[in-house]
Amino acid sequence: MRTTLERDAASRAIGELRLPAEASKLGEARAYAYGAAAQLGLDADSCYEFAFAVNEAVTNAIRHGAPDEHGHIHLSVCCDGDRLTLAIRDYGTFVGSRQQAAASVERGRGFALMSHMVDAVQLCVESESTTVLLSVART
Repeated sequence: MRTTLERDAASRAIGELRLPAEASKLGEARAYAYGAAAQLGLDADSCYEFAFAVNEAVTNAIRHGAPDEHGHIHLSVCCDGDRLTLAIRDYGTFVGSRQQAAASVERGRGFALMSHMVDAVQLCVESESTTVLLSVART
């Protein structure tokens, strides 16, 4: 596992976490997200909700995505003013649509859940990777 969190000259927090693509590492992803949200000054409930949304996105990356050549998925955090954005990137190709996923009784509610927990969810599908961006603003 490799993690960094630092502040650049513009007071913009930049951080990165590389985790083995294993369900046993979800706690580390949640702690990383919670810490980033707390650093932005979010209250405890908002930190929990942000970490919960990140947990769902990381779970999806582990279950449905693919790790990099070292067996990792990548999390990166950016704090710009009052907005925190965390990106979860795997190296698989997103298959299906949100509508198809929502039709499943037992699965496929991840995007709806994430959307409920954060201000914005964005899915970026490229030929060799899938990235989910989760964003929340300090109120």
